[in-house]
Amino acid sequence: MFFNLNHFEGPLDLLLHLVSKYQVDIYEVPITEVIEQYLAYIATLQAMRLEVAGEYMLMASQLMVIKSRRLLPKVVEQTDPEDDPEMDLLDQLEEYRKFKLLSEKMGEQHNERAHYFSKPKLDLVCEDVQLAQDKTVIDIFLAFSKVMAEKQASLRQSHATIARDEYKIEDMMDFVRNRFQSHPRIELRQLFLESQDINKGITMFLATLELVKVHEIVLEQAEIFGDIYLVRRENESLS
Repeated sequence: MFFNLNHFEGPLDLLLHLVSKYQVDIYEVPITEVIEQYLAYIATLQAMRLEVAGEYMLMASQLMVIKSRRLLPKVVEQTDPEDDPEMDLLDQLEEYRKFKLLSEKMGEQHNERAHYFSKPKLDLVCEDVQLAQDKTVIDIFLAFSKVMAEKQASLRQSHATIARDEYKIEDMMDFVRNRFQSHPRIELRQLFLESQDINKGITMFLATLELVKVHEIVLEQAEIFGDIYLVRRENESLS
């Protein structure tokens, strides 16, 4: 599996990524939206049977407490400002942001100094192409998580029972390739929504990442929170 929580250094790192997408001060972000994205992210990983570290689950429980407090009716009372889990979380995020910026700065200085030292010759090793930690790849997973959360909510409301079918990544890759025969650009959200059940949606997601990995398609997003589209690479045959 080439996409998991190893992309992040911990739950605060994941939250900071979600917050940074809003491009506003940390204390001005719509915290409820961020919480819902985080919970959808974790729920999707669990649906894909991927291991979720305890620290991420602990953060999820804390976020659910914050979300529930926001949903409760406002009561006029004297509240100790030091007993505010939401503000505590935002303070932690701000401190983590500063720490991460400092860490990145020190890393740049370390790399710059490394140019002044000779290093032994390294043998070139050819490896399979790997997806790097890239904003676009993370965004595609977050988009998938949101759609899957909507799909699960819809199934619960309709009380539908879905048979467990087995889907193959290779078949879903061919399905996407065939779609390009009649559609030059494919909306990612629509592609996921067309999946009749959760298992097919998960397989479709993995097939999409595999097509990106082998450089058959690229992802386009015109603006933050905008729709993500799959676009066939030039000079690539998807037939």
